[in-house]
Amino acid sequence: MQILHTVLIVDDEVRFSSSLEFLLKAEGYRVHVANTGEEALTLLAEHTFAAALVDINLPDISGNLIASRIGDAHPTTAVIILTGNATIDNAVESLRRGVYDYLRKPCTPERLLRTVAQSIQHKQLTRDLHNSEKRFRQLAQATWEGIIIYERGKLLQTNSQLCRMFGYQEQELLGKQIFEVLLDRATIRAMELPSDPETIGPFEARGVRKDGSTFPVEFRVKHIDFQGRQVQVAAIRDVTDNEIAMEQKMALLEKLADAKRMESLGLMAGSVAHDLNNIMAGIITYPELLLMDLGMDFKYREELMMIREAGKRAAAVVNDLLTVARGATCKKEPQDVNMLLAEYLKSVEFRELCQRYPEIKLTPYLEGKLKQIDCSPIHLSKSIMNLVNNAAEAIQTSGQIILATKNIRLDQPHHGYETIEPGDYVLISVEDDGPGISPDDMRQIFSPFYSKKVMGRSGTGLGLAVVWNTVHDHGGYIDVVSSAKGSMFALYFPASKVQIPQQLKPASLIAPYQGNGERILVVDDQKSQREIACRLLHRLGYKPIAVPSGEEAIEFIQTTPVDLIILDMLMDPGINGCETYERIIRHAPQQKAIITSGYSNAKNIQRAMNLGIRQFVKKPYSLHELALALKMEISPELFSEQA
Repeated sequence: MQILHTVLIVDDEVRFSSSLEFLLKAEGYRVHVANTGEEALTLLAEHTFAAALVDINLPDISGNLIASRIGDAHPTTAVIILTGNATIDNAVESLRRGVYDYLRKPCTPERLLRTVAQSIQHKQLTRDLHNSEKRFRQLAQATWEGIIIYERGKLLQTNSQLCRMFGYQEQELLGKQIFEVLLDRATIRAMELPSDPETIGPFEARGVRKDGSTFPVEFRVKHIDFQGRQVQVAAIRDVTDNEIAMEQKMALLEKLADAKRMESLGLMAGSVAHDLNNIMAGIITYPELLLMDLGMDFKYREELMMIREAGKRAAAVVNDLLTVARGATCKKEPQDVNMLLAEYLKSVEFRELCQRYPEIKLTPYLEGKLKQIDCSPIHLSKSIMNLVNNAAEAIQTSGQIILATKNIRLDQPHHGYETIEPGDYVLISVEDDGPGISPDDMRQIFSPFYSKKVMGRSGTGLGLAVVWNTVHDHGGYIDVVSSAKGSMFALYFPASKVQIPQQLKPASLIAPYQGNGERILVVDDQKSQREIACRLLHRLGYKPIAVPSGEEAIEFIQTTPVDLIILDMLMDPGINGCETYERIIRHAPQQKAIITSGYSNAKNIQRAMNLGIRQFVKKPYSLHELALALKMEISPELFSEQA
């Protein structure tokens, strides 16, 4: 059952507060609104909040002071400062008071929702860690369980707690040397803990039970008078629970660190992807246009092709970062996996792999009547390529890779690397006869922060993280089996409920997709992107017009009809592509449009589709990709005839 978190909005701008309230409620949060600091303090006294969005400039109390009071009285509430007048001093003061983040107005809905969700998750991880440490302290202060009295190492007396701890009867221990029966001398270490002057220790060691098994213990020693002579008494405690608590604490610390690093990676990837993909558009598109105009014997034709391919590879790295950060757009459509694998086996990347490892043989075993899956062809192909590359790198010299597909039905959960729920799946497996994966590596192979790659020689190390996120973004599962004889990665994708006959893929030639003078309005905040789009449209036989914002597009459409609009999803400043189209169709309900973006999440794309937009072209796009998307939107009947 989903937990409904409660969020407090503190802002004196009534319209802005109402907008935030609507946005958060639509996302499933409970929301309370305060327009003054005093109202906020009253609500804080009456309710418990998972997060608080606080305007820094309130009419009665400073937002930073509100944040400080929340931190003192409500430490489980994450605080996010909002301001339209950002300064370095304000930001530093806010962070000094323990706020989670500092957002400038206006802030995109996507970033605000992401920040709220991440702040709540961060607080939860912090609470879990605190509870773990509290439990650890309680265990450390518990009463010692076992008592022994000994002289020169020889046991004289013990209690029943110690006998139960080690599995002995008291008579079996009396007269024995403690280092022969109870403690492993080689493991004794002094602990850096305070002790009273009369106590020797504390020490940690491995206790040895009667059956030979070992377990962690702590002990302290004192000198006492016993039967008229000086002997030693030792209090020994089984700290197995203590050790488990420490392991849990370290796991939580690692999880918290990973969450922070993933958050940083996601913010970095999301913030640079839009700009980088816009830059890549020029590096990919201009060489493509030049190659169309220059003859096959042009002196620098190969160099132009290398520039274009380098741009595509750079865009692929950005796409990998977005996939790992779990925010990239992933348009899914019914696909025949066998066709995607056949295309990969004919690709440049696979040929390069064969040249690099000439003694490795890849054998495909593809089931004939394979069911379709709803997937993103680009992401799935990249995942297969990453797994085959990893298999080849594991083998290194000579060996075999088996690439297989299969329809599979699970009537019971399958407990492998992860638990796979019952259902109908299409299984894609990559198996190699390499040396296998060590247990230490197996636990971390899908982490984006763990890699044994050699930078500059064998990739970025994000390959398996891309596979993990791709499979789970598609609602699938991963199983991994490894031994000294080799490894197998099995990807389980849910079979599509609706099986659609596969259409023939369009030819790479542009001629069938030329325009006929249709008027196309290009809406993009980047001048370079408008210029690139207009050049491509001219080449394709369309008549382009360009405007730099959604607001200007709306004004233009009200006086001048066009056949289609190319809308950039993210534009700054101003309204985004979805809002632009939403306003346009109020005036022109039948207006056709396609969306383009260097970075946009699945929610934005779904919103565009709900408005009636059917085509999404990811930047940087090629001439052929743009031509096909335009033709499918302007003349969809051509493609229905092909089918």
